[in-house]
Amino acid sequence: MKRHILTLFILVSFISSCSDDFLERKSLTSLSEDNFWLSENDAHLALMGCYDALQSRHIFDSNPWGGGVVRTDFLSDNGYTNWQWMQGGAVAEGKHTATDGLVNNTWNNCYRAIVRCNNVVSKIPEIEDMDADVAARMIAEAKVIRATVYNILAMTFKDVPLITEPQTVEESNVPKDSQESIITFMIDDMKDAIEDLPETVPASEWGRITKGAGMAMLARIYLWHGYFGEAAAMAGNVIGMGYSLFPDYSTLFTTENEVNNEIVFSVIFDRVLDNGSSFAGYWGSGFAGYQRPLPNLVDDFYCTDGLPIDQSPLYNPDIKSENRDPRFSATLVSNGDTWRGDLVEGQKTEFMRKWTEENNNENHFDSPQDFYVIRYAHVLLMRAEALVRSGSYSESEVIGLINQIRGRVNMPKVEDVEGIGLSPGELLDIVKHERRVETAFEGLRYFDLLRWGELKEKYDEYMTGGEQQEMKDRGYPSVRDRNFLDPKHWKWPIPQSELDNNKALEQHSEWLVGG
Repeated sequence: MKRHILTLFILVSFISSCSDDFLERKSLTSLSEDNFWLSENDAHLALMGCYDALQSRHIFDSNPWGGGVVRTDFLSDNGYTNWQWMQGGAVAEGKHTATDGLVNNTWNNCYRAIVRCNNVVSKIPEIEDMDADVAARMIAEAKVIRATVYNILAMTFKDVPLITEPQTVEESNVPKDSQESIITFMIDDMKDAIEDLPETVPASEWGRITKGAGMAMLARIYLWHGYFGEAAAMAGNVIGMGYSLFPDYSTLFTTENEVNNEIVFSVIFDRVLDNGSSFAGYWGSGFAGYQRPLPNLVDDFYCTDGLPIDQSPLYNPDIKSENRDPRFSATLVSNGDTWRGDLVEGQKTEFMRKWTEENNNENHFDSPQDFYVIRYAHVLLMRAEALVRSGSYSESEVIGLINQIRGRVNMPKVEDVEGIGLSPGELLDIVKHERRVETAFEGLRYFDLLRWGELKEKYDEYMTGGEQQEMKDRGYPSVRDRNFLDPKHWKWPIPQSELDNNKALEQHSEWLVGG
């Protein structure tokens, strides 16, 4: 059933039996406006191309040579890239420019997805004799995908060209639009799309976007851009749709359990036709050593008494996983843990466990593991944060949302450790902590630090708080500086290749010489 939305080789569907009059017929092996967009099957193939774009190793997949949203965790205080040449390393070091690989590939692959979605939204209404409900659903799915990637652009580049229709070469020179314009467009488009999405899909269509996925993505857009009341309401709508937390966090991020009631929006991968994922790939039986957790993340998981490691008597610095939040060992591999069934001994650094295909010997850079864009746990955390930040909330509801997350892994309730009668700031700190340990390596932390205005602070702490020296002392490889120039680095530069090709496009003022 996963193959339903994997990459489709469109040309194959046009190679059919030929007859003697083939010289008089339109090409059966190439696409054009004349021989495509004629049927529902054409529309379906084009829509699958939109889903395929999300599989890009620069959007929701990754590997040592690519840099999708998983890689952004390694630009945050969650981790770092091990090799100098890897995409993202220059951004973390503050050395990136308008020719940087991560910058260019993010832009190019997001717009590739947008182009495909624009074609679906524009061309499907022109197909004659297509069922209206089917057409509306396909258009809605394309709109959600388009908003999903525009949201990535709006968070990283901020001001980008807003392109919503197919372009000709003559129309390709367009200026950038403000981030506010992008946000307004996404919100309006998503509201429209949600109305035409189904609440559920059959098993054969697992991975296609549902109403819940659309609402959850709109809640994320609202939250990330400061519409807190709207984010709380939209997340509340999703909470009422029947999703639930998968009972075992330790096996949630495995191919065996990737189809479950917690997954709201996922990008589907399989080994069929090399359509596997590689965002958690590794070589042989060793650890995923090319992108590593930072000590800051390692230390942030509480002990089982609900206290930080510097306050809990349960903390064992020699076996860090002992008496820790169970999400520690589900997310990380540390000394005293097991890896591929063997005890890890003498290990001075930690490695990423979440997502890794640990229990077989197949190609770990061609994994069938899906990427979870939004889980129900994300929705609970979004509502909790949005309620607190809106200024209109009941403490009991916010605590109850957090307790659901903690309860899944048998961690103590908020009221039993942090207490009640908490200030908005105290509640928000609890939400932020829970969000970090629950969602590490899910491509959210970098965006969270950007929108909270905390990224520079975290980079500065890394440089001045002893973490960098600790890494050197513990034998972390390739330990480098982190630099953040304010205000320049709050947005990524527009790629130089785009400026060269699009004469109407101007570089951000912060990235001009002297900016």
